Amino acid sequence: MSLQTGAEVIALALVFNKATGIYGFLTLFTGFVPSALQATSYTLSVLIIGALAYLIPHVRQQSPLQNLALAYLYVIDTVFNIAYTSAFATIWYLSGFKTLSFPAATADAASPSTRDVDQEVISGSPDTAASMVLVVAFTSARIYFSLVVMAYARAVLQRHGGEEHGDAVDDPISKDESPNPFAVGSSLGDGWKGKAGRAMVGLGRGYWLGGRKEDEEWARDVGAKFGRRG
Repeated sequence: MSLQTGAEVIALALVFNKATGIYGFLTLFTGFVPSALQATSYTLSVLIIGALAYLIPHVRQQSPLQNLALAYLYVIDTVFNIAYTSAFATIWYLSGFKTLSFPAATADAASPSTRDVDQEVISGSPDTAASMVLVVAFTSARIYFSLVVMAYARAVLQRHGGEEHGDAVDDPISKDESPNPFAVGSSLGDGWKGKAGRAMVGLGRGYWLGGRKEDEEWARDVGAKFGRRG
């Protein structure tokens, strides 16, 4: 699977993931009153779906600005997703302990002993542990998908910047840095889009435009290894 195909599949998967926000809004018509945390999550989901509907077609078109925006959107959503998941997991975890409160010490022989309560806590721990493992697994997957989308946006930026080499008149280029496709004087550097592109590239410029030398050396090393094996 190519990096472009991977980015498209990941972005489409995010659309289906965020579709829960639409269902969340529909539940309001049934009289359901969401918490502030749930309402915020539903609102963000709907906004992200709208943004994805605009950005996803540009993955195949390899548009530098839109792919960079998609990478930022996915990373920001991943951060919020981790925060929301942690909040919901904490609330759920603490609510489980409230149902297992220890009884006050009495002389009643029918009262459950500390050992009985301990066994109840232990019997419920496998479900809690399995849920936590799934949360960690899904979070790790989201982080990996973020890296894939970022890598594709980086490749698009560097490819487009290389095609415009020499047009970035006021953007000095180091030996290990690709030209900035949004630099003043380039075809994408005019207007608000150019300003937005320069602002996004400016955050982590070393990643978005750098590493060209390392990538070339890595590609040569991999090719040499496969050549020796052949």
